[in-house]
Amino acid sequence: MKEEKTKNVKKAVNGKVRALFEQRKKKSQQRKAVKKLKISDIKRGEGSEVGHLIKRIKAKEVQLTFIFVVVILLFIVISLYFVFSSVREPVRYDTFRTGSLEVTFYNRGKRLGNIVDLTPIRPMTIEEGEKTKSYKIKIVNTSAKEQTFQLKLMKDVAMVQEDDCGDIQLSSNYIYYQIDDYEAQALDDSELTPIIYTETLEGKENRVVEVRLWVSQDLQSEYIGFHYHGKLTVKTVKTAND
Repeated sequence: MKEEKTKNVKKAVNGKVRALFEQRKKKSQQRKAVKKLKISDIKRGEGSEVGHLIKRIKAKEVQLTFIFVVVILLFIVISLYFVFSSVREPVRYDTFRTGSLEVTFYNRGKRLGNIVDLTPIRPMTIEEGEKTKSYKIKIVNTSAKEQTFQLKLMKDVAMVQEDDCGDIQLSSNYIYYQIDDYEAQALDDSELTPIIYTETLEGKENRVVEVRLWVSQDLQSEYIGFHYHGKLTVKTVKTAND
């Protein structure tokens, strides 16, 4: 009896073991089948779709790269523009006060309205000089009392230093000027800062003065390569009542 029971137990155990091996074998075959199916799907059906997707991704990357580069370049160009603008553009103090007078120089394009630059030298007749563009200055007497002012032409030291032309500055006796429609005159070369106009304004009165400056046609040929850098200034003249 014991032998029969032992045989039956062995058969049962062997049957379970075989069943377990069969089950593991089937699972292993199923896993292999799944792997083969995925590889075949990629090779046969999905390969073209994956390739197309990769191409789209690459095209998108190229577009994004191009946009990024354009944005960076625009940022650099705009930054450089503002940097150079801040360096090159002068600060324009068009209006200032001297005593009770408010003085405004009307700018001449990109140049400040009080800067006189006759470089390069171009000799003119009086008739030609009187047709040149004028320098306009508005003087306002802000007080209730009369005020006398003088319009002077002084040397532009800053521009002379910038051009390094101190040794080739044209003598002022070759410079002609005209105030409004008055008769043209030559500068007085005996004065370091010639006074070219003087006037008295009543209280609250204002005046616009036009000045034209040019080089005389009598200039000698050896001075053609010289420079002339000047600056117009307005000064208040003190009187005994001040």
